[in-house]
Amino acid sequence: MTEEVYHDLQKHLDQFPIGYPATKSGVEIRVLKHLFTPKEAEIATKLKWSYETVDDIHKNVEPNISTGELEKTLDTMVSKGLINFKREGDKKHYAIIPLVVGIYEYQVNKLTKEFIEDFDQYKDNEFALEIISTKNLQVRIIPLEQSLTPENQVASYDEIRKIIENTEEDSIGLANCICRQLKDLQGQPCSRTSQRELCLYFRNTGRLFLDQGWARPITKDEALELLRNAEKEGLVLQSGNTKDPEFICCCCNCCCISLSKAKDIPRPAQFLASNYYAVVDKELCTGCGTCLERCQMKALKLVNDISKVNLKRCIGCGLCVSTCPEEAIQLHKKDEEIEPPSTVEDLYAEIGNIKEDLRRKLNK
Repeated sequence: MTEEVYHDLQKHLDQFPIGYPATKSGVEIRVLKHLFTPKEAEIATKLKWSYETVDDIHKNVEPNISTGELEKTLDTMVSKGLINFKREGDKKHYAIIPLVVGIYEYQVNKLTKEFIEDFDQYKDNEFALEIISTKNLQVRIIPLEQSLTPENQVASYDEIRKIIENTEEDSIGLANCICRQLKDLQGQPCSRTSQRELCLYFRNTGRLFLDQGWARPITKDEALELLRNAEKEGLVLQSGNTKDPEFICCCCNCCCISLSKAKDIPRPAQFLASNYYAVVDKELCTGCGTCLERCQMKALKLVNDISKVNLKRCIGCGLCVSTCPEEAIQLHKKDEEIEPPSTVEDLYAEIGNIKEDLRRKLNK
């Protein structure tokens, strides 16, 4: 019975837009066992993608569990980073979350070597295919503030300053980067930065991180200063892919799950959501190679001592623009601008539609 409940949870998680596919090795079950007790796993199989109150959830669980006992278990699961949580008035609301973006990021400051070993195996195989099938639409590339010009007519969801300004200051939390914590435990520290507090959380997610002590509060000015320093260190900014994102991470291709995968595929520009691409002015470029060193996707190379952009690899982050000594590179907006979904719920509905279309094509 104990083993069966973890298989039930795997099947339950696999129903949602970001699924949780089974493997021949059973590593996905081992990952769940690191995280959930049998009782927690059983309750998790009753949770939905949308938020519900304790009373709503209680209708679907075993009748011998009292509402008070259920609430206590749910709160423990929240503290362990296993489910989502928010308050609306005096009511608590809970919801299931995917492995990534979700349970994994919520394990900040709680990682163990045993969990990492199984998580790494899973994310590099079946779960990697799951993420690729959704085109990784959970996140989007935010261009560096210094790389944009007034001519770009930047939408608020692509402008760092507007994202921060539109966030309630009491909901901003700064947390350690889970990916770099994982690499530190593996003895492979980040090659780009020694900083670890590099993940910003906002709104409901920010309040959750602050309430649980996973993040510390910072001001809007401090958040902007952090992002300016990230630019100096050559880090790519990734946010949640909604108009009012709930997180911004300062990422590198040696630690970040999405960037480390993207750099190894032929066309990262198709894998990462972005509205921009870099363009080199041949008349101004002197072939110094500074942009090649800054690019994390290997999208630039020197051809006849002039820098050339591979648009299949360029993700429009702006790292090459901000340090070009001759100001020979600019970001241009793509002809077809991708407007992100309004809410997380809309985002996952879109991801679900993409996966359903893919299934239809495969079954033809």
